[in-house]
Amino acid sequence: MKYMTVRNMQRAFTWLVLVSVSVCALVFGFNYFNLQRPVNKILEQDERNAGVRVSVYYDSYIDTDTIVFDVRFVGPPAGYPGLFRVFFQFAREMQGRDIEHVMLAYNGRQKLKIKGDDFQELGASFGAMQPRQLLWELARNLRLLNGRLVMSHIPGNYAQMLQKNLSEENELQAASALFNTITQ
Repeated sequence: MKYMTVRNMQRAFTWLVLVSVSVCALVFGFNYFNLQRPVNKILEQDERNAGVRVSVYYDSYIDTDTIVFDVRFVGPPAGYPGLFRVFFQFAREMQGRDIEHVMLAYNGRQKLKIKGDDFQELGASFGAMQPRQLLWELARNLRLLNGRLVMSHIPGNYAQMLQKNLSEENELQAASALFNTITQ
């Protein structure tokens, strides 16, 4: 039987650290190249998206069936319409991928989700539908984290106000109302 010497323990610890760091780098790289990089391109290519910061990653960084769209900052000049434009452009970019859910998070806290099929439909409709129609479709398909539809669980007056804002021509008001629903 061989005893562990200090030197052997140091080697084992070094290998453990190297393997751990390598695994973390692989997971980070996988998330970055599959999700964050496409969002970064969307943000850079469309100057109307200036003022929006999002982080996109797989749930728990390894669950490839679920994407987390994490809003970090929304400000001028893009504002809320810009945020949702980025979301719809990202949905278009993710066409053809097998996605079960997209979680909407705000500053790291998951708030709502949308089914992957509904997310794919939004991406396919981007450019063909008016922005307010896309916002309405998003609002209709948003779910609480327990899976229940948001529109059936918000107070009546607020739901009516949201529906009214999303049916009007004012895209800024509609996007603002929907963002407030997400961040509550």
